Amino acid sequence: MDKISHYYERFIIYMEENHHLHISRQTKEEKWLMPHIRPGCRVDYGVGRIPFAGEVAGVLNPMGEGISAGMGSGYCVAVAVMEHFDNPETVREAYRQSTENLKSYMQRQWSLVGGMAGTFREME
Repeated sequence: MDKISHYYERFIIYMEENHHLHISRQTKEEKWLMPHIRPGCRVDYGVGRIPFAGEVAGVLNPMGEGISAGMGSGYCVAVAVMEHFDNPETVREAYRQSTENLKSYMQRQWSLVGGMAGTFREME
């Protein structure tokens, strides 16, 4: 058994034991590893002149597959780069400001999940 299958099996067992998960029929099997989750929903906007967006930035929505958060933060960084192209030192701050609503939404989602499952309480 490879590592991903091992951890997936452990996750399913945990969910069955702690949250009464019952899978009556499985039609498709997908596995995805969530990147390191940072308590407090800390977002990493980039390093130097390299901006980060989506999962690599820590923009994670526990209620979705990540595409909306990735597209939202990607759009914000693209606009920041476009509007501050001649002054790269200001890109990161413009990007940070433009993602405040996205970050607030993400924090509310993690808080909701933290209230439902103690495992994620540190994210509040």
